[in-house]
Amino acid sequence: MGGDLSIILSPKITLDLGAEQRFQTEQKINGYQNSEVRSIPTLGLGSTYSVNSSTAVSVNANFGGSSAAPDAIFGISLWKKF
Repeated sequence: MGGDLSIILSPKITLDLGAEQRFQTEQKINGYQNSEVRSIPTLGLGSTYSVNSSTAVSVNANFGGSSAAPDAIFGISLWKKF
């Protein structure tokens, strides 16, 4: 479950926000329980800059994970219309 929001700051720049809530169920392997139910929240923040009508650059970061497995992802994307 989650949601995304894009805010247009100018004709060339957008601000992207996101939130997601995931749940991981407990697991048993060979009859032994090796994990419990976990709540995994994730927050995302990014921005997109439109260079021209066919090219854009995006920068984003996602932070989240449970206390047992914290997670951070950073990315840069180049979008090109062909």
